[in-house]
Amino acid sequence: MRRILLCALVLSLQPVCGAYGQAANHELLKPENRLSSVSKQFLVFGGTREERSKLARRAEELKTGLLRELESRDLWRTPILLILTPEDGRRLRQPTVFLQVFNAGEAGKKIQVDIAPAALAEPAKVDTGILHALLLEWALRRQKFAGDRFIEPPGWLVAAMSVALSRRDPAELAQLYAALLETKGMPKFEKFLEQNSETLRGRARDLHAAQSMALFQSLVDEAGGRAKVVENLTLVEPSADAVERFGQTWPELVSDPQRLARVWALGVARLSSPQKVEMLSARETSDALQSAIRSLREPGDEADPARALLELGRRPDGRFLIEKAAVDLQRLGFRAHPLYAALVQEYQTMFDALGRKKRRGFAAKFTEAEDLRHALDSRSREITAFMDSRQADHEGDVKIDPDLLPQPVGQKKPARNDAVSRFLDSVEQRGW
Repeated sequence: MRRILLCALVLSLQPVCGAYGQAANHELLKPENRLSSVSKQFLVFGGTREERSKLARRAEELKTGLLRELESRDLWRTPILLILTPEDGRRLRQPTVFLQVFNAGEAGKKIQVDIAPAALAEPAKVDTGILHALLLEWALRRQKFAGDRFIEPPGWLVAAMSVALSRRDPAELAQLYAALLETKGMPKFEKFLEQNSETLRGRARDLHAAQSMALFQSLVDEAGGRAKVVENLTLVEPSADAVERFGQTWPELVSDPQRLARVWALGVARLSSPQKVEMLSARETSDALQSAIRSLREPGDEADPARALLELGRRPDGRFLIEKAAVDLQRLGFRAHPLYAALVQEYQTMFDALGRKKRRGFAAKFTEAEDLRHALDSRSREITAFMDSRQADHEGDVKIDPDLLPQPVGQKKPARNDAVSRFLDSVEQRGW
């Protein structure tokens, strides 16, 4: 086995480096400069022992995360060689992270990732290179490999997995998705698929990665979504054209650009919810909830808003607005004041069902939710007024609602029968 691996490494470094890379250092070939990862798929060469160990661990972490994201088992066939090169390839303009595939004869196919010293200061770039190699290994499991020609995995999938498994702050990523929502719109799908993220820099590369992650999230939210992503990745004869390859798995989306644009935009909206945020006050939550409901109202529907929403849900453009409102309420749910959290969830569930053409019982539920919202708003104002007066004159005589005072020990408080109390009791019974 050692002899086969040594031959594979020599074959990879001699002919390939003459055309694309730099001459190999013979020190890399020594057994003491080689390390195998836990799964045996990654063979790390060069660098210090600490660098090899860290790289092997990170490669296994990325592999585990990728298997989790695609809900698949570890069925690897092709080993991946991670080469810590002794020098940067500036003279030959070689990228700091350089991936190549070669046939090592009896040893079979090999995937090699050359990592220059300069790349170690950019962990995200190294992660992307390893993920690219992993996805390429998946793509080559069934793909024909004749004449050293093969089709790369979808670039948007590589970019999406780089975001999904990145070590960036979730709040920072959420701001990036929020910025996408404020732009003029999503790019043309054909142009997006044909983009090569490796040629992009700075903000352009970040936006492309965010768009890729939104597309991935939208696709996996569909029925059998993850299985279809894996199917597209492992096509036996994938098209060399990025758009045609996408259509091999999702022809219904390619044939309906408007639907594709809506699905893609909703994916961006879902991902724009920050995971680390400050909670909103009761007043701010109430205002945000009211704003989401009003965004669906059209002039003249004040008389019967429930009926107007049902009519809106019968139109394709109306359903898109309702789905967007449901996403906005989902985002609001992460920051909602506890007094309103369950009610926000009620509205989000109703709008989500209406956007999917489930209209039965909507009018009654919406009317009840509106009554509860108005009652909560009134009660919230009373509590706020009491707290303000208490703070303004904590030493003076303050008129306090007896229901707000703690009850003496052993004395049972009489049950309340107002709308808000009945709603909160029902929430508690449902376990929300």
